[in-house]
Amino acid sequence: MGNIRNLWPLALAACCAACVSVGETVLAPQSIAKGQRTILIVYPAPAPWVITESESKAEAAAKMLPVFSYVATNMQEDRFKTASATLNKYVPRWPARDLLEAALLKELPKTDFAGHFIPVAEADPDTTTLRSWNRSTDVLDWQNRYLTPDPNLPEPRDYSRYLPWDDALALEVNLLPLLAADDDGNMVPTLSATSRLYRCQTMHLLWQHDDKVDDPSSARTLYEFETLPQQLVDRWQALVPALAAKISGSLTGALHPVTSTNTAPGGMAPAPSTGTGSFPLPPAASSATAAAPAVTAPAGDGPPAAQPAAAAPKAPAVAAPAGDGPPAPQPALPAAPPPPAAASVSTATATTPAGDGPPAPQPAPKP
Repeated sequence: MGNIRNLWPLALAACCAACVSVGETVLAPQSIAKGQRTILIVYPAPAPWVITESESKAEAAAKMLPVFSYVATNMQEDRFKTASATLNKYVPRWPARDLLEAALLKELPKTDFAGHFIPVAEADPDTTTLRSWNRSTDVLDWQNRYLTPDPNLPEPRDYSRYLPWDDALALEVNLLPLLAADDDGNMVPTLSATSRLYRCQTMHLLWQHDDKVDDPSSARTLYEFETLPQQLVDRWQALVPALAAKISGSLTGALHPVTSTNTAPGGMAPAPSTGTGSFPLPPAASSATAAAPAVTAPAGDGPPAAQPAAAAPKAPAVAAPAGDGPPAPQPALPAAPPPPAAASVSTATATTPAGDGPPAPQPAPKP
């Protein structure tokens, strides 16, 4: 029980670290001086790393629990470490550092990086110091020390202590050759790289990115690669130019970050307006009503005859009083307007003199 309590802080830290996501870094152009010396350093892993199997459902579920996450991770890493040590006995040494450095010196100048890349050999490094910057006990220790360093510990590679590099930038590339198991259990040759750009004088991290290339067509069983290790080395060497091109592309992406496509098209602004296109319908009616006053405004000029034309639609209102007791005047009204204009005038005159006393012609239509 005491051992579990001691492991609890480590499990909790691992769980919290898994919840942190690191966004893509943007490299500000003004942070690099024109022609600034940029030292390229390739740090190869001491041995290849073998991922013998994909993560099982049981291990994935165990890692979701803080108590079992640390234990499950350690068990998995122990299996990978054993397989890596076995493969390392058969794999011959190959110039991973020199091959990747040469490929990067061809690809990196193609970017818009303002600095000037030089190999580490031209920076006159101290050989002892350079070796100490890549020391490790095994490949797992190398990964924990340089790929996922503990933030509570001092920098494993402190370039600020090397005074000849105070004016320079350091682009370090950590190279890890590995074999990764696919869904069929075969091993896929893979190269992985973690790149970081530092300002040497202050050890300020300017840029960081992870890149990986693989060759699924060359997948073999682990036993086949152990019996024919030179084929595995050939596959890794063939992947070096592709990895260098990918690192160069990642640096270009940091110098020229892609803007969001949602804000780019200004033509998308009318789209929301079409969503509110139903609202202009009432303004359409209001525009019609606004047009009517515009017509009445000119109608308000000297000739008032235009106003009776507007009153002509109100003729039904005159027909409404026709609903009085004697329904006979209703047929008289249709007979009265043979000419429409005269009818409008007669109705207007009929309404005005209707209040006079002597309208004898009205009884005349009754016979």
